[in-house]
Amino acid sequence: MAPETEQTRDSIWRDSVIRAAAEASRLQPLATIFLGAALLLILGRYIISPIAEAFFSEYGNERDVQELARNFIDAGPPLILAWGLWETRNYLGRLAKGEVWGPATAQLLGRVGDALLWAAAMAMLVAPNLRNWIEGSFGGLDWQFEAEYLVLAGLGLLLSLIARVVRNVVEVAAALKADSDQIV
Repeated sequence: MAPETEQTRDSIWRDSVIRAAAEASRLQPLATIFLGAALLLILGRYIISPIAEAFFSEYGNERDVQELARNFIDAGPPLILAWGLWETRNYLGRLAKGEVWGPATAQLLGRVGDALLWAAAMAMLVAPNLRNWIEGSFGGLDWQFEAEYLVLAGLGLLLSLIARVVRNVVEVAAALKADSDQIV
């Protein structure tokens, strides 16, 4: 390979890394805003509002305690999705530092996928069964088989698997480059 061709490729790569870092720097605050807004909405809807309602009604009523417990359980999937936003924010932070492709960035993408998958599992399997147990009507496995949860689970699983593939490719490419650099 001619030296100028290698220099040109290195220059193109550096320019693309700089552009990716700049774009990630612009997107990271947006991810932070979404995360903050999501946490405030979750806090208000599932925690503060139900506690206030229980406090101002007949405090200690068993029905109010069950309603509080159901609200806390229902907060699970949105909290897990907020974890996905947190990991997205971390991923954008890595990109902003110029870490475009590496094992750590691929792992963060996998965590975003994991969050989607776990949120779907929580919504489909865990939450319905915990709600039934709290209400005293647990008579076997219950699940909420809804299209949106299935799509969320599919997206999460596929993103996690794609991230593993990318991570493996990046690790192999780094090893090959290291071998190539030793030869030259």
